[in-house]
Amino acid sequence: MLTKTISLLKQKNNVSLFVIVFTLLPFITLCFFNVPLGDDFWYASSFRENGLVETQIKWYNEWSGRYIATFVISTLNPLAFGNLNLAFIHPFLLILGTAFCLKILINNVIDSFNLQLNKLVVFSIFLFFYFNYVPDFGETFYWMAGAYTYQIPVIFFLLYLNTLLNLFKSKSAFATFKNIVLGILCLFIILGSNEVIVIYSCFINTAILLILFCKGKKLISRFLPFFVVTLILSSFMIFAPGNFGREALFDKSDFHFAKAIIEAFSRGGFVLFFWLPTLTLMILLIPDISRINIPKLSFKSRFLKSKSNVIIVGLAFLLIITFIGFFPSIYTTKWIPQRAYTPIFFIFILVSSLLIFFVINQFNILNNLNKTLSAKPINSVLLLITIISLSHNSNVMNAYTDLTSGKAIVYHKQVMSTYKMLESTDNDTIYVKELQKKPLILPIRWPAKHNRLVNNELQEYFKIERIEID
Repeated sequence: MLTKTISLLKQKNNVSLFVIVFTLLPFITLCFFNVPLGDDFWYASSFRENGLVETQIKWYNEWSGRYIATFVISTLNPLAFGNLNLAFIHPFLLILGTAFCLKILINNVIDSFNLQLNKLVVFSIFLFFYFNYVPDFGETFYWMAGAYTYQIPVIFFLLYLNTLLNLFKSKSAFATFKNIVLGILCLFIILGSNEVIVIYSCFINTAILLILFCKGKKLISRFLPFFVVTLILSSFMIFAPGNFGREALFDKSDFHFAKAIIEAFSRGGFVLFFWLPTLTLMILLIPDISRINIPKLSFKSRFLKSKSNVIIVGLAFLLIITFIGFFPSIYTTKWIPQRAYTPIFFIFILVSSLLIFFVINQFNILNNLNKTLSAKPINSVLLLITIISLSHNSNVMNAYTDLTSGKAIVYHKQVMSTYKMLESTDNDTIYVKELQKKPLILPIRWPAKHNRLVNNELQEYFKIERIEID
């Protein structure tokens, strides 16, 4: 029996390692075909012209309160120092940073709550789900302006949650102080990145404070500094003069409050339909999820008279969670780019995972199904088949397609040769060719005849009077 158990554990670990490598390999390889794009040049030009301090003041007052995003895009931008060849660094670090921070959080959660789960299996499943389904992987990881704005706060939110767990477990004054300092540092970075993550941070930290208050926990004194810092930094970010200046550029005369609410809810409903079933299936394949000891509910509440009502309430709560992320951007600018879905997607995974764990524990049919799968070698086979099937026509397989089809290398070669030409030319007007191959994952920002935003950004950076499409 012991030999069979060890063999089953080894099989699960081997499958998990395959999933991790299968997920990360194409994205890490694509890093070396990445190129600087669009707003990367815009931020670099601003840094060159205004210097470190003046650039931050200018952006805060004229365009955005995202003080961390502005700082890192301008100062950690190789273009600001005239280097066109280092665009592989930031996606490489962000991909590994995301995986590392997700791993330590999962390990800490499993250890802190004494969950009898295989850490490697859980990590591989959530890593695959995030990387395979995060909207617009290219702009979230490879495009510097998008990555520093939307993926950096996700990484530090993972660290923040890990710090919270450590804070509540701290037994010495030094450990408490250390975790408070680390948590505040994480919040400083998170709350200076984008407006969506600010709203979620306020929502989650308020919920934690209320829970601690209602339970009369002494830990509330440890958490209070985080809540105060969240309020202060959120105000500094949201009420930046630049935010109001940017908002004024969008005409909302025909886009009233009610229409924005309807559109935000409709988008939330769509992403729930798209994300939730897949996440449920994958969590159900985690061996021994049924072992998680969640107190059984009596279902005597006025609003929770039956288990079906619990599911309805849970879905409604998830819909509200997505609405919180979608509505501010839709109402203020009439649209929300795919890269801005990233913090919504991340918070959705956090909240829905807890609800899915609860549903599996409460519903006997799901509980028994997980027990059956957990005790058989077929679990690893099913997990492997599921991973391969779900990656079809999604981020992971699209990344492999970019590599194997030659799209990535042709794209990189054409873009970099064009940049080198722009850098060395003495002509006032330069003609560039249309892209020969457009990759599926790597982001694209290329000069155009009608939308000249990219043209202008390149003209300003390379000091060229005019760029046209040949």
